[in-house]
Amino acid sequence: MNLVIFASDAKGTSSLNSIINEASKRNINLFVMICQDTQLRYPTYDKNKFEILTNVENSSQKIWSKTLNTYLPFKPDWLIIQRERWEPEFSIILEFKNLFNCKIGVVEQNSAFLNTVEAYLENMSKNKVVPFVDVFFDHSDFIKKQRKALGFEGKSVVVGNPKYDINLDIPIDQINQLKQKYNIDSKKQQVLLFALTNSSREELFKCFVEFIDNNPNYQYFIKPFPGEPFSDQYKKDYFPKFKIPGVTPILEETDIWGMFNICDIHIGALSSIFYSGLLLNKQVIDYSKEIGMRDRYTDPSPILESKGIGLEDKAELWMRVFNLNSKTELEEILSPKNLDPAFIYNKIVWDTFDNKKGILNLFDKFNDSKACSRIINYLLK
Repeated sequence: MNLVIFASDAKGTSSLNSIINEASKRNINLFVMICQDTQLRYPTYDKNKFEILTNVENSSQKIWSKTLNTYLPFKPDWLIIQRERWEPEFSIILEFKNLFNCKIGVVEQNSAFLNTVEAYLENMSKNKVVPFVDVFFDHSDFIKKQRKALGFEGKSVVVGNPKYDINLDIPIDQINQLKQKYNIDSKKQQVLLFALTNSSREELFKCFVEFIDNNPNYQYFIKPFPGEPFSDQYKKDYFPKFKIPGVTPILEETDIWGMFNICDIHIGALSSIFYSGLLLNKQVIDYSKEIGMRDRYTDPSPILESKGIGLEDKAELWMRVFNLNSKTELEEILSPKNLDPAFIYNKIVWDTFDNKKGILNLFDKFNDSKACSRIINYLLK
């Protein structure tokens, strides 16, 4: 089998690196093009930002890929990526499917753990790519069911989440380097905060401030939403200093895995970001109820009225995505008859949160660090 694996940023690479490791152990011809930058890169413009790995040397069957801006050492049988609707991945999918007649596998990067209005729109948009993708690798039966409730039409196979196969196993020397980099005080507890980019953002920050005021002797760090510190809308909150005094942002994506380990307490609003803390037996504090997330997740008005502060809380954005001519068409898409069925399983999550084993099983069917092996087994079949 000839396998190509591609990721355009560090977050994407973190979802695929266990698959790369597993494929390299098998009798598979492998070509890997990955980026370790926190910000997304394009091979056609930033080829020098990518690392290229292959176990096929001196191949006489070199094939030019315009979208990867490089030669492949073979005609690919499979392309594995973790991002499908946006560039550069969408163009790569089209080239590999139409020019190389290659099968496409997408590793689901984000868990449809709690369904939201944004997730509903994203899945409708995602369905446009479904005809070009042969299989989506999903995390659990529950999450697969959640995506179906959103109207997702793709073929899904439940394998677990390969992002957590190896990323949390950080060598002690790397942990020590991070402790030095972030000036970790061994005499204090470390707290990891998780930011939001939706309408509950400021309410969650108020909860953070209250917690900090009540626990002034802890060290505080914050994990931004991907791309958040570099967006025009939010970068003022991060530069020159983070808006909450005494809180250090983790701006490099590759640092977050070690900081998951270092920080004793993980605080935010319930989402798949809590999975790491639960796996590592950290103290996890959820402010979803305090900030009204349960209702806001299912409220379309911030989008329809473009009054939300989130990056996707804009009617104009979704009208462009779906080529709509009027807001009335978007209102129909977000009508109760369409949205209500999408949220029928959310209550299971809220009711399960206090049961650690139950919530872990909702996140990942297996929780055994072998998702990458199941993915490779599927490809070989």
